[in-house]
Amino acid sequence: MNTARPQSLTVPELEPVHDGRHQLKNLPLERESVPYVFAIPEQKICAFVYTWVNKDNLAGSIFVAYGPGIGEQPIVEAIDNVEMGASSNFDDWHVGCVHIKQDLKLDRAQIRVDSKRVTLEASFQSAHPAYAYGFHSEGCPSYAATNRLEQAGRIQGVLRIDGKAIEFDTTGARDHSWGTRDWETPQHWKWLHAQTASGTCVHFWQINARGRTDLRGYVFRDGRMAEVESVDIEFEVDAEYRQKRIVALVVDRQGRTTSVSGEFFAHYTLIPGPHTTLIEAGLQCGIDGVPGAGWAEFMWPTPYLEHLRAEKSGA
Repeated sequence: MNTARPQSLTVPELEPVHDGRHQLKNLPLERESVPYVFAIPEQKICAFVYTWVNKDNLAGSIFVAYGPGIGEQPIVEAIDNVEMGASSNFDDWHVGCVHIKQDLKLDRAQIRVDSKRVTLEASFQSAHPAYAYGFHSEGCPSYAATNRLEQAGRIQGVLRIDGKAIEFDTTGARDHSWGTRDWETPQHWKWLHAQTASGTCVHFWQINARGRTDLRGYVFRDGRMAEVESVDIEFEVDAEYRQKRIVALVVDRQGRTTSVSGEFFAHYTLIPGPHTTLIEAGLQCGIDGVPGAGWAEFMWPTPYLEHLRAEKSGA
């Protein structure tokens, strides 16, 4: 995968210090989190590693592997409220069965999971400089974080389940946010990463909150990165309101239009709090007709999702 610096950036380049931990404010909803997500369409497998820490240095982590290639039941390993030292950093971050080693240069990372049923040994190599929501003219949405970075890359490794080894070499993404996370302010969002093996990467986060739509994201094509200007999305859901298909036309600030279309092949429901439901889904897609893989997270307020499901079923 091409990791050369872009020929043209319409956003600044983020300082590498933001690959590490940040000083959080003494506010109730302050937290910092780092997820890694990847899909293996040919194996019909999705997996993610997600770790977080709050202002009181209490940390948690979750690892999930799911999809038809895993079986009917997902594999889940989770822990919360683990005391971490204030000096512990993401260059050697060990919470529960999750162990992450970021190079603190916004470039590479090592990811390891060790549990009774599962081990994961994987490496992350960035495909481009990190994009920060704070570079947007309106900054990062205050309910989401003080700031947040997104970065696509190549993820290689071995996933072992009950002794069976599954080798993979795929694309994936990570984000890193720090600051206040108010899960109840947004009414809905669509968060998507899509990537081809040749190096085209598309990310957007379209959020409905406070009576308006916030949009952040980037397109990385032909060695050039630009912020997303607009996105036109069509999608289908199943009876459970899990995403089935998506078509997105993305226009960036260099005037380029990029098309992402595909079908979701695996779903997992993540509940970060009683009011919020996140549906995580792996995507087999095309970007301007070039085969790729991706991931989309749809957020719904839980009572509203229950209403939509009942409405769709006719109950």
